[in-house]
Amino acid sequence: MFKKCNLAILIIIGGILFLGGCAKEEKEMPTSVEQEPQVVIDKSENEIEKEEIIVSPISGIDSDQETIQKRPFAVMFDNQVKARPQAGLDQAEIIYEMLAEGNITRYMAIFLTGEPKLIGPVRSARPYFINKAMEYDALYIHDGGSPQALEDIVNFKIADISAQSRDQSIFWRKSHKSRPHNEYTSTNAIRKAAMQSRYREQVTFDTLKFNKKDQSIGGDQLGKIVIPYSKDYKVSFVYDEDAMVFYRYINDQKHLDEESKKHLSAKNIMIQKVSTTVIDNEGRIEIQLVGKGQGLYITNGQMKEVVWEKTSRRGITKFFYENGEEIDLNPGVTWMEVIPTNFECSIQ
Repeated sequence: MFKKCNLAILIIIGGILFLGGCAKEEKEMPTSVEQEPQVVIDKSENEIEKEEIIVSPISGIDSDQETIQKRPFAVMFDNQVKARPQAGLDQAEIIYEMLAEGNITRYMAIFLTGEPKLIGPVRSARPYFINKAMEYDALYIHDGGSPQALEDIVNFKIADISAQSRDQSIFWRKSHKSRPHNEYTSTNAIRKAAMQSRYREQVTFDTLKFNKKDQSIGGDQLGKIVIPYSKDYKVSFVYDEDAMVFYRYINDQKHLDEESKKHLSAKNIMIQKVSTTVIDNEGRIEIQLVGKGQGLYITNGQMKEVVWEKTSRRGITKFFYENGEEIDLNPGVTWMEVIPTNFECSIQ
């Protein structure tokens, strides 16, 4: 009987020791299952810079391969008082403003990444605007033009889309403005017209140079510039330090887009001083865009004097600092203000 009890006790003690050992081993087991190692690629700054970043060749802003392979288009915009405000300018990447007869100004806007659903009012062609359109091998959108402009369109084989030879699916008039300040088109209509005419879809052209990132130019500080083209055409740009852009005004009123109501702005303002001459009884003018001249480059609330150069009517206009260094524009919208050499801008 005693032996049986001892045997039972030994069995119980052994069981306790066994369970204790198991419990100890269980405590030493890992609390989670080991996972496959994760591969983390830490790219250096140099490697990131080497990656291809696709940007618009017209503005330096981020884009994609499909978009930048399209053909840019240049639209002639009416800027008479009865034509304002204009639709579509908020999506243009470069806008040119130049004088026309009667001391009025007219715009030509270059589009690539933007695709406005309403563009206009559209007005007639002038030869000096054609000079600028050719810099981008752009589709040229207008309604008729001066005799010299129409001759240039033929001689230079411009990819011409004129309301004079297109139907109402390409150009149409809206009733909220009086003729001739009420003619409009759209991106889809322009692309449709280009396809109908079998114009080349893809083009190559020299481009302006752009910084990869926003840069200071180390110039003189300014908060506002005023360009007095004429009585009803006083243009001003006012710098906004928070947005880091210049907002645009006409006759001290905000320049708004007709459709989006967006206040138009510029990252870059280029003042190009040129020789101008009245050439006929209609008051048409000749603007000398081929050659060299002076100007101003304005960005980020700073201004520097520049030199411009254009070697041919098709050639791109290049801009240089006074030391001969070609200018790298900051990425963003550029307003090109082309003014006579005798104009004086007010800098504040």
